[in-house]
Amino acid sequence: MKKSQLIITALSLLFGFFLLSSCSDSDNLQGTWKVQDASGQNGTIEFKEKTVIVDGEEYDYTQNAVGTENGVTYYGIKQNGQNYSIIFPEDDDNLAIMLEVESTDNYLEGTMLYAMNKSKSPNYQSYAKKYMN
Repeated sequence: MKKSQLIITALSLLFGFFLLSSCSDSDNLQGTWKVQDASGQNGTIEFKEKTVIVDGEEYDYTQNAVGTENGVTYYGIKQNGQNYSIIFPEDDDNLAIMLEVESTDNYLEGTMLYAMNKSKSPNYQSYAKKYMN
């Protein structure tokens, strides 16, 4: 194999590995989150590697997107055919919002389902006012 072919093959493998690893489950999602919905109901969501537990009910999910847009990091997940996104609107891994997205073309638009925080109980209304336009 020529040196140039070897370099191209190595770069292709490295790029492929990067793509696969970028869509793997994020450590930012993993763990237990305190959540509040639009009605003011408090609860918990726990993300594990391939399952999410919402108030004691366990569901399988897959992560299908990760990205950053205008400084906002998001993770797209799919559960039971429905697409959702977990958005980190600040540079704080303990604060997030969950959206039900209408299209995978834009993971930053949709219906806000939960205000999420790993360290303290969030307030849905204040998160919605601050982070949703």
